[in-house]
Amino acid sequence: MTSATAETTAQLQYMQKGGPFKIVHVPKPTLAPGEVLIRQRVIAFNLVDVKQRDLGVLVPRWPHVLGIEGAGIIESVGSDVRDLQPGDEVAGVQGGGAHDVSWGGAFQERVAVPAPFVAKKPKNISLKEAASLPVGFITAVSAIVNSLKIPLPFLHGTSTEGQPPSSILVLGGSSATGAAAIQLLRKAYPSLPILATSSAKHHARLNDLGATSVVDYKSPSVVADIKATSPGAAGVDVIIDCVSAGASQTDISDVLDSARSKSYAAIITSVPVPVPEGVNKLDVSGWSIVDMQGGMQLIPSLTKLVEEGTYRVPLPVRVVGHGLEELPNVLDEVKSVSGEKVVVTL
Repeated sequence: MTSATAETTAQLQYMQKGGPFKIVHVPKPTLAPGEVLIRQRVIAFNLVDVKQRDLGVLVPRWPHVLGIEGAGIIESVGSDVRDLQPGDEVAGVQGGGAHDVSWGGAFQERVAVPAPFVAKKPKNISLKEAASLPVGFITAVSAIVNSLKIPLPFLHGTSTEGQPPSSILVLGGSSATGAAAIQLLRKAYPSLPILATSSAKHHARLNDLGATSVVDYKSPSVVADIKATSPGAAGVDVIIDCVSAGASQTDISDVLDSARSKSYAAIITSVPVPVPEGVNKLDVSGWSIVDMQGGMQLIPSLTKLVEEGTYRVPLPVRVVGHGLEELPNVLDEVKSVSGEKVVVTL
């Protein structure tokens, strides 16, 4: 599908909550001084895309262009942008109207994005893989550094306040955020006991990323299984819940060691996660990087982290469609995907 003219670009607009959608040609974005214009080549799906479509979560107004993550080629840059230039292959967090930002929306041919939300494609991975990186990475860093105050010293410029836990459990280890969190923690703390949950088919991959032990989340004895593999079978110090697991597994907090911090960091979804009295619940949003020490350097730093092997693509990437017009037909793939990142090419 091509643009109507050189001065216009195509968007997939959701006209109202739940749909319908239509492809609309609009004027090409005018760049602010600190923005870049990306010609989209890959759109990565996130569960928030479906929540926004179906529930209107964080949608300021309709019609609305969904999508918070993608990759492509820079067409032009604003007058204040120094480190990026036309022709660069890049990936980025692309706004999509979430969190009251006016910019972005990945579900379009061209998207204007502030430069700090963009990373050059690492030379050792594909553009499709690069598209899958930013959101899981910043959400994991937000959970670890911002919410739990666990330093990740190799992420230069971020806070070094706080200390590592005695052990940690990652619920939803095979999600993009979970797989990111496991490897970030392992890089920073080579001997930290890192437990995780996932379906059995992903255990080997999570062990490879750095999990000490992985428990099948479908096990009827999952709480006992986690406790049994924790240090001294006493339970864990800290939990990161990447998939709102605590909403359905309401006794999951029983795996916390009563003598430790009992901190429960829950990635914000539209599903509330209750925790028992005495458990310290912390809500996590990847968007908190905006206010976090060193946060605005995080996405650009991905290029070097991946090229030097410090950080790996957390999940295999699978293409589920091609073209803006195909997006509505395949978006629901993100609801059932397990241990993969799904993308559409343009």
